[in-house]
Amino acid sequence: MSCEGHYIGYMFLGEVALGREHHITIDEPSLKQPPPGFDSVIARGRTEPDPTQDTEVELDGQRVAVPQGRPVPCPEFGSSTFSQSEYLIYQESQCRLRYLLEVHL
Repeated sequence: MSCEGHYIGYMFLGEVALGREHHITIDEPSLKQPPPGFDSVIARGRTEPDPTQDTEVELDGQRVAVPQGRPVPCPEFGSSTFSQSEYLIYQESQCRLRYLLEVHL
């Protein structure tokens, strides 16, 4: 969105219940739901936020890690076709919107 030459973006931050995770490193467009026995799919990327820079917050009495670091290589998934990890859920009930951020660019 642009207003007098200033750009504004919006981002939703949600809390997600991943449950049993199925990991992939190659795009699988046929996945319309997680494989049997799994609740979510994680597309593992070649980079991840630097875990040493994570911040913890408390939500509903639970400590939750919030990634804050710059992207760093993740050697374990160096051959992945994904640049960054993607977290895929298939049931709306697995996500709770927590914040709406307004970002001025």
